[in-house]
Amino acid sequence: MIHLESAYKGENEWWKYLLLIAISLLGGQIIGGVFMMIILAVLSASGGGTLTAEALSSMDFAAMGVHPTVGLVLLMLPFLISLLLLVVFFKPLHRRVFTSVINGWQKVRWQRVITGYGVWALIMAFFLVVDYYMNIDNYELRLNWGALIPLALVSLVLIPFQSFYEEILFRGYLAQGVGRITHSRWMVIIIPSVFFALLHSMNPEIEKFGFWTMMPQYFMIGAVYALLSVLDDGIELAMGAHAANNTFISIFVTADGMAFQTDALLKAQEIDPSKEFVTMLIGSVIFVGALAFRYKWSWRVLSKPVEAPEDSSLVA
Repeated sequence: MIHLESAYKGENEWWKYLLLIAISLLGGQIIGGVFMMIILAVLSASGGGTLTAEALSSMDFAAMGVHPTVGLVLLMLPFLISLLLLVVFFKPLHRRVFTSVINGWQKVRWQRVITGYGVWALIMAFFLVVDYYMNIDNYELRLNWGALIPLALVSLVLIPFQSFYEEILFRGYLAQGVGRITHSRWMVIIIPSVFFALLHSMNPEIEKFGFWTMMPQYFMIGAVYALLSVLDDGIELAMGAHAANNTFISIFVTADGMAFQTDALLKAQEIDPSKEFVTMLIGSVIFVGALAFRYKWSWRVLSKPVEAPEDSSLVA
């Protein structure tokens, strides 16, 4: 195991973690947010919309006179900047290669990213098809190739950057810091998942369904991604699954009050958070089980403490 142990290489004082998280997360949101607001104001004025606080809080681009796919591009902008800031400032601060945040090595295991993406996408597709035919009256089919193809292209290209950033930040960077401080892989799963859930507390779903309704869902999916990363000694599977989750939702299903207001193929009239939680739980068990079988993980690693590696050849 070397992913979490990489935090013993280079310079990893606790304040450097706080500083880089602030630079990356806040800097990206502020810089990207300013650009987004300027562009939204121009597009809204030219499109006949109005830039209201209600439209902004729900990310209702249609109400602002902005095409939803253009709005999705703007929504991804802060995450692109945050990722860039994290990459740029990581090595000067920590004196080790950036890929050590991903798996401890100098190469990203892209095959695992693809595997995580494909398996989770298949699971989501299965549950959506089943729910569609069981509750067909709850869905509006909106097959518009002129809107769907540009949406698919934007989603497939840009959304992975947003998903990769969150995985690198929480399951990679923050997890390594927590592991170094607590020496516990269980804390590596729990603590970043709490912060991951809190990061999403500004999502419009919180306003629609309530804080305590949505927080368990955000925490659970974060914990699933964290569990994958601990068992697989790297975050590539989580990166792929997270990208698949967000891309799939963007292209195939939306609903009022969701973070992604897109020209998705389907629009759900009503969302039941309790049913969504159970569906996500079942899907996560299948997902983790399938990957555990595929990669023959040892579950005993969860009780193994995070300690300084004896092998001095680990990347710095």
